[in-house]
Amino acid sequence: MKNGILILILLSFSAVSFSQNGESINSIKQLTDSIGVIMKQENITGLMLGITTKDSVLFSGGFGYSDLNTRRNVNESTLFRMGSITKMFVSLGIMKLVNEGKLKLDDELKKIAPEVPFQNKWESTTPVRIIHLLEHTSAFDDIKLNRMYSLDTSENIGIDMMLVHKNSMICRWKPGERFAYSNPNYAILGYIIEKISGKPYNQYLIENILIPLGMINSNFNLRSKHPQKDVKEYIIRNGKTIPVRSVTLLSGPPGALWSNADDMVRFVQLFLRNGDSLFSPNTITEIEAAHSSLAARSGQKNGYSLGNDNTFFGYSKFPFRGHGGLTGTCYSSCKYNRELGIGFVLASNSNNNNYRIEELMVSYFEQNITAKNLPLQSLNKKAIEPFLGRYQFESPRNEISSFSDKFQNAPKIYLKNDRLYFKPLIGEPSELLQTGLMTFAFRGMNMPLICFAKNDQNKNVMLIGGTYYEQTSNFWAMLRRVVLIIALIFSLSSFILGIASFIGLIIGKLSWQHLIPRVIPMIGVGLLVWAVLNLLEVQNYTYKLAELNTINFRTMIIFLGTSVFGIASIVSLFFSTRMFIKQKKRWFAYYFLLTSLSLFFIAAILWQNDWIGLRTWAL
Repeated sequence: MKNGILILILLSFSAVSFSQNGESINSIKQLTDSIGVIMKQENITGLMLGITTKDSVLFSGGFGYSDLNTRRNVNESTLFRMGSITKMFVSLGIMKLVNEGKLKLDDELKKIAPEVPFQNKWESTTPVRIIHLLEHTSAFDDIKLNRMYSLDTSENIGIDMMLVHKNSMICRWKPGERFAYSNPNYAILGYIIEKISGKPYNQYLIENILIPLGMINSNFNLRSKHPQKDVKEYIIRNGKTIPVRSVTLLSGPPGALWSNADDMVRFVQLFLRNGDSLFSPNTITEIEAAHSSLAARSGQKNGYSLGNDNTFFGYSKFPFRGHGGLTGTCYSSCKYNRELGIGFVLASNSNNNNYRIEELMVSYFEQNITAKNLPLQSLNKKAIEPFLGRYQFESPRNEISSFSDKFQNAPKIYLKNDRLYFKPLIGEPSELLQTGLMTFAFRGMNMPLICFAKNDQNKNVMLIGGTYYEQTSNFWAMLRRVVLIIALIFSLSSFILGIASFIGLIIGKLSWQHLIPRVIPMIGVGLLVWAVLNLLEVQNYTYKLAELNTINFRTMIIFLGTSVFGIASIVSLFFSTRMFIKQKKRWFAYYFLLTSLSLFFIAAILWQNDWIGLRTWAL
């Protein structure tokens, strides 16, 4: 089906309308007007947008401001930070070396670059390979919190851009088993490009990809170096737009690209044209196919491939593939569908995720297209029977937050009325439809995203787009969570205990001697909450990750808050056990003991996950 031509006709002359906010959209002009409405609703400062078919650029330009102070508008030449879209270029650079016979995807990292200081206890039987780095199946931890950005202008180049992430290069499971997104993978790949080509990775990519594509304005700068072209960055807080400093990336290959609408539509066309004259159609097919994970080997083809993800817009008529990015406060997106022959790129400069704009555009593209039928087959109840039950998420992206990720992700698979269902820990169940031997799609989705298989230990696992879940005991899984929730409730109740104790002191019913043991839990929990809130602040405004590099007010709050909580849990348990027998009010004796045990239980979990005395500057 030649949908590329059909899409072009629809976009340019369509008489069919799509409704957004009650208004019909039947032209590019109306589409961009609707985007402007969303920008105003979500306080997006500036937006770059490019829309293209394989033959024609339908829109290249921008909206809003790249610099509020000078009232400089965003246009087709304004340079935005593309973030992790950079990985698509690094992947192409690696594939060029492969096509030239200088590298193989199955080459072992240890043999190609023995100076890379990674650790893999399975190396003798399951070595880390180039393909694992490309597909994020190396089992490495993601970038450490203090190794992403800097507030100064120092830049890591050459081998240093890889070595800055050496603390993340520890395999947490067998390489090639699970997908877990890890930026250090691409820092290593950038270094490999340099080692094999003999040129800095950015020079190699400029000469072999950017210049041939006509992307003459794009660059791989670790920080803003073109103040008249680069966007200024902003955050939106309480409805106000606040300018923030542009941070310096510590490593380029994971996310250093700056580009504009004119250049990026050329890049999207490379894929829509099946590689154009730069790469063969076979190379593009290779890039878009998942190879190395257990999911891929078990028949699940939807997931992250070679710097390219095909799980976007799963509930639209057609899936899209490509990559997203976030650097500083710039969210970016590069998405395309070769079957439809359409693609787009966008980026904003004010910490907005732009999901509404992306969904609006995809809906517009598909407005007169018949949805692609997903091939289904009858449910094989006999085959799925052993895989029913509770599953535990076991492929966290960041090891430091793994206990939280695992706590939240424990879905259940069950049969009801001869239908198969997926039930998350919190939320409504979704029906699963069988598409292959052991592959399934959520009802309403345009792709099979779930696969059931056995790992090397013959244990039942569930793979969702490559992410990895192991079958576990429903009883123990739920018991652990119930105990933790109860512990959290008792710990938070320490605020009530502390306030009540202070009131008792003021009115003369409690002495200072009896006050101190009662307020220790509140002090410990309060400081821990303060520390966590500071980490959440960094997570919400990611440019603030640069603050975690040094000893400062924020990092000391995190260090002292987590340290004092650990100490308070021990001291509180000491006092509660001493007071238990002497306390005349038995209900209070039991309450205080349970509260202290709860603090100690939570502290033990935090200690196990390196959160007690968390020194972010030393990760």
